[in-house]
Amino acid sequence: MKLTTTERLYRAFIYAVNIVLAVVTAGCTHRLYAPLQSDGWSAQPISVQCRFTCDADLHTDTATPVGDEGYYLYILNEHANWDYSTASSLVFTIWMRPWAHSWLILESPFERLEFGHTGDLGIKTTRYHEGVFQGIRAGDPDPIAYLWKTKSDGQFQVGKPNRPPTFVWRMPITRRRHHLIHTYITQRTYDQFGIRDNNCTDLVAEVAALAGIHLIHRIRLTLPAETKFFGRMRRVWTDPGYRILEYGTPEVLDSDLRQLARLGIGSDVTEWYLGLK
Repeated sequence: MKLTTTERLYRAFIYAVNIVLAVVTAGCTHRLYAPLQSDGWSAQPISVQCRFTCDADLHTDTATPVGDEGYYLYILNEHANWDYSTASSLVFTIWMRPWAHSWLILESPFERLEFGHTGDLGIKTTRYHEGVFQGIRAGDPDPIAYLWKTKSDGQFQVGKPNRPPTFVWRMPITRRRHHLIHTYITQRTYDQFGIRDNNCTDLVAEVAALAGIHLIHRIRLTLPAETKFFGRMRRVWTDPGYRILEYGTPEVLDSDLRQLARLGIGSDVTEWYLGLK
């Protein structure tokens, strides 16, 4: 039985409300939101204006992604459980576990390609977290400025990385989308790698947009001029140009993907992936 125009509008309204709720609650699990605090610290995931692209392939009744048989996009994510509640808690949790990663699988009936964008390898230059901590210990007036550097050690990751994901999300795609994505990843350059853009999570978001969906993956931090690190107040920035930092992170992406799976947009296939030989 076909839905009436009124029923379709009602379903679209309920769906839109669920998306808004997902945006509002994204990050609660990983403590990604912090209101403006007395020291100037705040953390806010950056929402998207529209969940789907204007040409997204959606089911006419449920407004969820559809695709051709055997064609899928997987997003694999390893969050580090960083705590954005305060500046000190973020510094401490990054110190304890400085790495996180996001990558993808592009699947067709004929092949399954697992890939991503890696960098910040610490071979030619100091890794980002180490550079900031070294600056803090050395009394640099702007140690956070190290995160504004772009590195040239980026690489195209082929196959599984040496770490398991904490969450795997799968979305059906069409054969046309598969071709668009495959062409994009083979023509894209990977040598440049940065914190504020052009990192592993940014690649995931770029590919997801080609599949027809916009992902919440970035966070905006307002940084205090000083914060406590190992029991002492340490300088974070002196130049106010470093007061606000925006970047893509697996922490935000993880919360968004889990919310999407709960709403029936894509699915959680973590156990399937971890069971692969």
